[in-house]
Amino acid sequence: MLRDLLIDQELFEILRTRSLESDDCGMNTTKEVELLEKAVFNRLKKKRSVKKYKKLGVTKGDLKQIIQLADIMGLDTLDGPSNYELAMEHEEWCTVCGRCCRESESVFIHRDELNLLLTFNSDLEKEIIRNKEFPQHFEIRDSHPCKFIDPDNNKCAIYTFRPQVCRNYPLTLIGSPGKAQNSIHLSSKCNYSVNLILKKSIILFDEAIQRLEG
Repeated sequence: MLRDLLIDQELFEILRTRSLESDDCGMNTTKEVELLEKAVFNRLKKKRSVKKYKKLGVTKGDLKQIIQLADIMGLDTLDGPSNYELAMEHEEWCTVCGRCCRESESVFIHRDELNLLLTFNSDLEKEIIRNKEFPQHFEIRDSHPCKFIDPDNNKCAIYTFRPQVCRNYPLTLIGSPGKAQNSIHLSSKCNYSVNLILKKSIILFDEAIQRLEG
């Protein structure tokens, strides 16, 4: 299998299971991950047709396994770009559909950014409450959907000085302080997410082919 050239099968299974279990935000459900992988597969098979690599024994199953690896593995482990670097390089992938704002469960505000946000958005003070899960931090009151999105044009009323969690989407910091990693919200409905996994899959596929041919 092509993926085995990049990671040990047993290690992959452990990491994938751990990755889904550690998603305490409940973002990446099994069903949503499957939908995301299907969306990526439909694009990847056009970018990397198995017919071109038929002599090497590459199958559609290999493409699917590469996508599964892209879900959980940062390319920086292969001296490639991190999830954050890829996301920042391709902000054009965002179609400004506004779904992330309309479907947000909570708009998290780190305690270190609170004063800065209030400096430029003084009206926010009455809208900010203690975060229910992490009381040392904050969140925007009744943010499902986010009250700052304009339903007519999907524009954010506080876009210039929006919280960091909004700036980073579809990336979310997962893990303990000092060991947190940027996990991708695996949403099939988010063009940004689909393209992030697609780009990672292409890079991983090409690396595996290079190793196979070498």
